[in-house]
Amino acid sequence: FESDLLPRFLARQRWYAAKGEAARAARIVDYTQFESPSAPGRTWLLVQADIEGPAEKARYSVPLTLAWEDRDDERIKQLGPTAIAKVRQQAVVGLMADAGAEPALCLAVIEAIAARREVAGANGRLRFVPTAAFERLAGTDRSLLAPVRALGMSSNTVALLGERLFIKWYRRLRPGENPELEMGRYLTDVARFEHCVPVAGSVDHVAADGTVHTLALVQAFVPNQGDAWSSTVDELARLLESKRNHVDQPVEESSSGFLALMTTLGRRTAEMHAALALRTGDPAFDPEPITADDVAGWIRAARADAAATFDLLSSRHAALAPTLLDTAQRIFAAGPRLQGTLGEDLKPPYAGSKTRTHGDYHLGQVLVARNDFVIIDFEGEPARDLAERRRKHSPLRDVAGMLRSFDYARQAALRQVAHTDADIERLLPAADEWEQRVRSAFLRGYGDAAVEHKLVEDAAGFEAQAPLLRLFETEKAFYELRYELNNRPDWVAVPLAGLARLFRLDATPAP
Repeated sequence: FESDLLPRFLARQRWYAAKGEAARAARIVDYTQFESPSAPGRTWLLVQADIEGPAEKARYSVPLTLAWEDRDDERIKQLGPTAIAKVRQQAVVGLMADAGAEPALCLAVIEAIAARREVAGANGRLRFVPTAAFERLAGTDRSLLAPVRALGMSSNTVALLGERLFIKWYRRLRPGENPELEMGRYLTDVARFEHCVPVAGSVDHVAADGTVHTLALVQAFVPNQGDAWSSTVDELARLLESKRNHVDQPVEESSSGFLALMTTLGRRTAEMHAALALRTGDPAFDPEPITADDVAGWIRAARADAAATFDLLSSRHAALAPTLLDTAQRIFAAGPRLQGTLGEDLKPPYAGSKTRTHGDYHLGQVLVARNDFVIIDFEGEPARDLAERRRKHSPLRDVAGMLRSFDYARQAALRQVAHTDADIERLLPAADEWEQRVRSAFLRGYGDAAVEHKLVEDAAGFEAQAPLLRLFETEKAFYELRYELNNRPDWVAVPLAGLARLFRLDATPAP
């Protein structure tokens, strides 16, 4: 199992970090046999395995189950896509499979959380923990938690229970409490922030030495109309389609309703930051003043990002599309000067506070619900370690992430509608104007709410933070350029254009 079956199974999973490259070795570090009163005779094995992968070591969580041909024919069909191996017990043949989205296991977890169960394992114990909101969110009628449906996710496994709860199994584990659980519990139980998905409970593994790994998170299901990314791209695509058909209605007029929504999104973002800035006596969340050392560290990090990006751009320059070469060359030629100017306009005193932040904030992390918004996925950037994701930072880093997301939405809509060079020439000015109006609406809503909730003293105080916001937006654009150069060359135009605008270089690349 350790030397062959588990490594090959992991290599096929979307949530496996090494993407198709089989692990060289696997070592089971703990396993827990978990049974439920509602499913007598059925056992799950919650396995943690350390993987010696192609690039690094990692720990994964794999819930396992067995199904037998003589009595579990329907389960065998359901578990087929997640099969690990055929098994035999004397004359009976069956299947070993991953059970992350199996309905019976998901319901058993809800029962165990309600009962605050603890289950001993070989080298630790499982701990099923409800939040203060569990009974309100889960209810008492378990029939409302059916049917259980698996949802498509990449880095985790998620199942929807009726239209009341969903459970997320974390696959790649890191020691310490998962920030999504910590942030969700704080926003649900302490700050009572209404515009996030409330947390109902969790499953933790506590090792013999006290080390905690978060295995699963249970949250409320929030009815919604999809994420803000899809609605934003669709909105701009409709506008550009009308422009292509020579309907010359002003952008501000044709998108007035959507711009009002973006103002609301700005307000909700500031309200999230206000909730995270409450003083509750919890040192993990209480705000801290921004110091000169903080700002100096942020500037150093941004300049280091710039240097790494210029190095990568130099090595990949020859592979860029011809339409991008001019902008890439001008950015690269100005690199030393641009790098040295990062953060030079930041002067003390520094307004605002360091707080916990969302950490990976963009349009895809926001659900549209009844002409309003619900913010999701407080896990932070999965590639960063937990300590870094839990570190307090300026909330403007989240704001910068959302502003960069608007730029990506502009590009996605242009690609959807503009099919010829003539289309691009006609539609690009409208797309650029739309993006600027969306940015302004979002920042207006954020700034007004930031003043109301005393994140800043007044409107002038928010405007004074523009240099810090520009630093974070530039840092984000450098990160995006490195990512696109390494993973999606077709999208390099987006961060290139963003950097050209941020550094006030004249021309920007067409999409």
